[in-house]
Amino acid sequence: MDRPPADPAEHAQEFSRRYAEDLDIVAGQAMMDLGIPDDQMGARDSLRNSELHSFFPDDRQGGTVSPAGQITLDSGLMNPDLLAVGYDEGAQTAWRRTRIGDRAQAITAHELAEHEYGDHELALIAGPETELPISYAARELLRQMEHGWVGR
Repeated sequence: MDRPPADPAEHAQEFSRRYAEDLDIVAGQAMMDLGIPDDQMGARDSLRNSELHSFFPDDRQGGTVSPAGQITLDSGLMNPDLLAVGYDEGAQTAWRRTRIGDRAQAITAHELAEHEYGDHELALIAGPETELPISYAARELLRQMEHGWVGR
């Protein structure tokens, strides 16, 4: 029996590749539930025949936003150590304790704020105040990320 990779980021990426299509549905549904416009849900994935996808299994940041405002989520969602660099222990603990669906909402709100303000640190401030109908847990995670940012 093959063992999963010891590195959490590699394990999350391997899992994401295996379940990419299912995770694409989950990511798209999360964005639809938040009212993200169709033209901002997903982007073309060069690794998958340039098809439009909301979930990119080979990326590891949690999510990204294009200059056109297209939001994607990625394997970082499954990585318990995603916030190990740049965030204090409180934010790291909050990330590990937050469910995947709430993480997806938080990342979507953060990426939307990053597109609006053009800056990661400003998005950390704006994220918890989003008008998107995110869950209480997602909003709390965004607050922990804002207060726990220590920089890179």
